[in-house]
Amino acid sequence: MNQLVTPNKFVFLLIIGFFLLAAFPLIALSFYNQPSLVDDFCFADTARKFGVWQAQQFYYDGWTGRYFHNLMVHTGPLVWEWYNAYTVFPILLLLLLWLGFYYVLRQLAQLVLTQTELVISATAATFLFISQLVSLPEFFFWYPGLACYSVSCVCFLFLVGVLVAHDRIQFRLSAAFLLVESLLVAVIIGSSETSMIMAMALLGTVLFGLLIYRRKLPVSLLILFAIACICCFYLIKAPGNAVRMGGNKQSQDILFSLTATFRYCLIYFPKQFIQTPLVPISLLFLPIAYRLTDPHNPSRRYFDIHPLLAVGPYVGLLFVLTMLHFWAVGVQPVPRLLNSVNLILTVGWFYNLTVWVRAVRQTGSGFSFLTHYQWIVVGAVAVALVFVTYRNPNLRLAYNDLRSGKAREYHDAVDKRYALMASSPSDVVELGPLPANPYSLVLGDLNVDSGSLWNRCWASYYHKKGVRLTAPSEVELRNTPH
Repeated sequence: MNQLVTPNKFVFLLIIGFFLLAAFPLIALSFYNQPSLVDDFCFADTARKFGVWQAQQFYYDGWTGRYFHNLMVHTGPLVWEWYNAYTVFPILLLLLLWLGFYYVLRQLAQLVLTQTELVISATAATFLFISQLVSLPEFFFWYPGLACYSVSCVCFLFLVGVLVAHDRIQFRLSAAFLLVESLLVAVIIGSSETSMIMAMALLGTVLFGLLIYRRKLPVSLLILFAIACICCFYLIKAPGNAVRMGGNKQSQDILFSLTATFRYCLIYFPKQFIQTPLVPISLLFLPIAYRLTDPHNPSRRYFDIHPLLAVGPYVGLLFVLTMLHFWAVGVQPVPRLLNSVNLILTVGWFYNLTVWVRAVRQTGSGFSFLTHYQWIVVGAVAVALVFVTYRNPNLRLAYNDLRSGKAREYHDAVDKRYALMASSPSDVVELGPLPANPYSLVLGDLNVDSGSLWNRCWASYYHKKGVRLTAPSEVELRNTPH
């Protein structure tokens, strides 16, 4: 019996099972995904009217300097009337997210972990990240949100892996490495201010570590840092930033930002440890961390740092990322931004956990739960995962939208809208409200007022003078502030 079912095999089945539990509704919902009325049609209509370059210029001058985000949304599937792409990109994003975690782990642990262990570790990380998402639709299904935050999260993971791979040749000047790193940096920084800070923090940490521990600054990294600074300049100097940041009198109030962020962090981050699988997955990660700190692992040196020196920058970066939205626009971080913050929370947490495992290992302490899985630990983790996953609001919402048929009703109703807009001879088209609003997919709907922005964009996209709802939509009422 012990040979048939071991703790290692049980962990394998446990992780695969919970990942499939989280991934299934995402993949299933992808087949009901539609272009969102929140932004999608406005970006597409502007690009078709004025051209891709001019549309980006309008947005750069009038709203934001996020140049890569601007490029993505103004060349999105709706510009080419490729509606089926909205089924493809959530699934592709899920695959790339898994590959990003796998690539980082492979670069760090390919000599100390088997292929199966690498796959399971990446699968566990992906499951954990999905479970931590503050907003499921804003990460996977809303194209502008994907362009602003999701793509940069995936690219950040690949950048970490590429830097580790480049370090194997001592960061020697390599055109191939520099090209890939530069492209990743340009994409990350050009996606949002949040991802800009993530990228600069990573590059700054690498350069500082090389200077302190190896007494050198490689030319290749100095070139990469210079490229990153140029990207930051183009993002920050955009005239549109002032417009976006000028909408709230509390924006750029440093005292308000500091105090509000501190209060927010005291509530938000403890919830991430209590209400998500972060702690159970951490227990399963301990033997992996022990292997990462093996003397025969070349990557061990990345964790050879005093634990307090690792914790300080980690906590500081989380605070800065959270404060960014308070400072820029005077309100608490939006869910899609917090999705990115959670990536740093997760990656930084497991890095610090590995640093602490190395510190314990150096003391000569031989805790058995650090070196291999034990049934008592694995059993406790299984119970905890069942509990937190069952209570996960995103997964409950996603399964409910599938089981109730809301996702299918929504998809079919929007298809009928497309057909009506294309066939109606009237210049002003009246549409009924959506019969179902699956909130795991839907962020907004048209308005009863034909003069609202979303209505005007929808009408213009279909070459109409106007469009309005015959009655308020449930999702519109839900998003109306009270």
